[in-house]
This record gives sequence, structure tokens and C-alpha cells, in this order.
Amino acid sequence: MASLDQFLAALFSSLGPTGSLMALLVIFAVDAAVFPALPELWIVVTYTYRPDVMDPTVWAVLLLAVAIAGDVLGTSALYGSVRRWVVHRRRMPRWLERAMQRWTSFLIVRDERVILMNRAVPVVPMVGAFIATLGWDYRRSMAYVAVGGFAKYALLLYIVFAIGVAYDLETARWITLLLIVAVVAGSFIASFLRRRKIESSTKTAP
Repeated sequence: MASLDQFLAALFSSLGPTGSLMALLVIFAVDAAVFPALPELWIVVTYTYRPDVMDPTVWAVLLLAVAIAGDVLGTSALYGSVRRWVVHRRRMPRWLERAMQRWTSFLIVRDERVILMNRAVPVVPMVGAFIATLGWDYRRSMAYVAVGGFAKYALLLYIVFAIGVAYDLETARWITLLLIVAVVAGSFIASFLRRRKIESSTKTAP
């Protein structure tokens, strides 16, 4: 733990406030557009190793703003790419489009509200592609991306802040690490169980 702590402290010290925020923006954009990048882990780690000159509340607000911006940026980039290069050029395979429609038809909600549900139980990967393919309203979708991200990461940062107030620095970092592991594992398990349920429903559906 000590070596990891020293490595992270040196890393964020070398990046500085601006570099840390830019790195977090890229991580969130990549997570939204390409592949899972564990944004929960990185926003908490970035908060924990905040610059000494930054007030904890101000730093949390900045991280939250960057997280939302990264989510919207990544989702929009994927949406725009799929819409322009696939949907408009009619290159979307019919079987894939039907599969996406069928997949969302088994969810609790079937429109842009899927984006909010996806924050708690991630069952729809690459949301931007679904927005473009299924013809969801772009502005409403981006609003849900922002609102869902705000709710999720604000709660997470508040919990981490409370842990930092209640415990000494080293203990707080251990607890925070365990918290992130629990959040990621819980999301994975919930997603896996939901996917299994959906797949079971698709097999039994006429």
C-alpha cells in the first residue's frame, strides 16, 4: 500500500490540478465511447490525491463537472460517429438493429430513460450507439446522461468526503479503495444478473 500510495501521490503531483482534470476527462470520454475504463475508481482516486492548494469541496465540484463533461463528450462522439457513418449510410446490419431493439424491449423502460437505469445496473453498453440506432431524442438523452452522472458521482464523492472526515488519511484511503471495489463488483454482478434475466426472457419469448 505504501508503494502504491507513493506512486499515486507522485503521479498526481506531476500532473498538477489541470493535468489531473484533463486526464479524468479523457478517462470518462473513453469509458462512454469505447470501452469500460473504471471511471468510479479514477474519480475517487483523483479526489483522494487532490492538490494541497485545493479546497476539498471545490475540488469535488470540479471533478463532478469534468466527469459529466466527459460522459457527454464520449457519448456524443459515439452517437455522432454511428449516426453519420452507419445509420445515415444504411450500413447498420438489420440483425444487429433488431437485436438492439429486442434487448431494450425487455428492460423496465424502453426509451431514453434506459440511460438513467443504466447508471445503477449497466446493461446497455456504448449508449451513444443505441441513441443513434434506435432514434432516441439526442437532447433528452444527453440530459439523462448528465443527470444520471451527476447523481451517481455526487453521491460517491460525498461518501468519500465523509470517510475522509471520519478517519485518518491512510485509513480513509484503504476504506475508499474497498468502497470502489464494492461499487464496481456490485455493478458487475447486478449487470450480469440482469443480462441473464433478459437473455432468459428472450429465449422464452414467442
